[in-house]
Amino acid sequence: MEKAIIVTLNPKNKGRVKELIALAETAGYKVVDLIVQNRKRPDTRFFIGRGKVEQLKRIVSKYTAQKDKITVIVDGSLKPIQYFNLVKTLGNVEIIDRVQLILEIFDKHAGSKEAKLQIELARLKHIVPIIKEWVRQRKLGELPGFLGAGKYKVESYYLLIKRRITHIERELKRIRSQREKLRKHRQELGLRTIAIVGYTSAGKTTLFNVLTGEAKKIGKELFTTLSPKVKSAFINGAKVLFLDTVGFIDYVPLEIIEAFFSTLEEIVDAEVLILVVDISEEHSEILRKMRGVIETFAKIGVSGKPMVIVANKIDLVRDFSEVVEKSRKVYNALSTSYDGPLAITYVSALNRIGIDDLKSTLAMFIKAKTFSITATIPEDSLYKIKAPFILAKKKNGLCYCIFEVKDYELSSVINELKKCTAKILEVKRAQ
Repeated sequence: MEKAIIVTLNPKNKGRVKELIALAETAGYKVVDLIVQNRKRPDTRFFIGRGKVEQLKRIVSKYTAQKDKITVIVDGSLKPIQYFNLVKTLGNVEIIDRVQLILEIFDKHAGSKEAKLQIELARLKHIVPIIKEWVRQRKLGELPGFLGAGKYKVESYYLLIKRRITHIERELKRIRSQREKLRKHRQELGLRTIAIVGYTSAGKTTLFNVLTGEAKKIGKELFTTLSPKVKSAFINGAKVLFLDTVGFIDYVPLEIIEAFFSTLEEIVDAEVLILVVDISEEHSEILRKMRGVIETFAKIGVSGKPMVIVANKIDLVRDFSEVVEKSRKVYNALSTSYDGPLAITYVSALNRIGIDDLKSTLAMFIKAKTFSITATIPEDSLYKIKAPFILAKKKNGLCYCIFEVKDYELSSVINELKKCTAKILEVKRAQ
């Protein structure tokens, strides 16, 4: 396991420091040291002050002298000048920031072509400002051999990246167009989507598996879900689609949000949201993560939708009154920053506790919708269709009918009509 030194500001935010260590471990690093500086804003030259840079340099030298491969992980988004100043000061050591660390984790879990392209796009866009600074410093003669400049001319390398970005954006546009068609098709069939959202590692995928009977991979690692997974189930007789989504995380730069926007669009189009909260955590940590969730909602344009707050992992809290009190504070915090209807339930997805209560709560927001299908159908096939109908007229062996069906029956009735060589004239939502 590769060793890593973490560099972070604001030591009072223990939750964030703990989270960064978890991110590093998920990416495959062993955290061997921690450089912490108490300052409100990063130093413009090095991210941390000069004294801390010298301390970091001594620690790095200790490990490199032992022939250990060491990576410096900076808890923030490094500006190009900060990056290059650290490179010149620390020498032959890998330096990555929070963005690159998150993308490394994403890369580990990327299963679909779209996810892989999104990750590559975010990486390339993140490196473009660094390449520009590289060009500037190369002209000044300050970085003669950096990034293998002897193999490629700097300008050629930059142009290759820009061309690759254009190609990926074109391919993602094609994939997104296909997903948009699928979304529209689901809407035409009257299928509603319930998106399961929340901070990473809150238990979203476990809950998705319980609600749908799926067996998606779960684990303690962060970001086990990248590509959205959709599966149907029934809530109070109504067929719905549950959507498992990528976990949110605090301080995610806009470039990552933009790269995964097509995935997050599924949340925007959902009819109901399930917000999963790890209620076993400290109250301050829960609220910190809720701020991250609301911030992400604002960035992607989520508002006004019914949302069920699921206080998950209640089995890990000894006193249920503590669960209720934490949940009340979460509800109050969200009610001041979110403009949609809210409800709250208590569950242990792992132990399947409280799932029926959750389904009953969802049923308040999800009711079966009725659709009418207007079609002409051969008279001898009319009674093969398992749906009530109104016979408007009959002529030359054909029946002109209006079928009334529930949304969860819509797809199967349409298929039955097609098998009977019926001509479907109109499908619309009943008033």
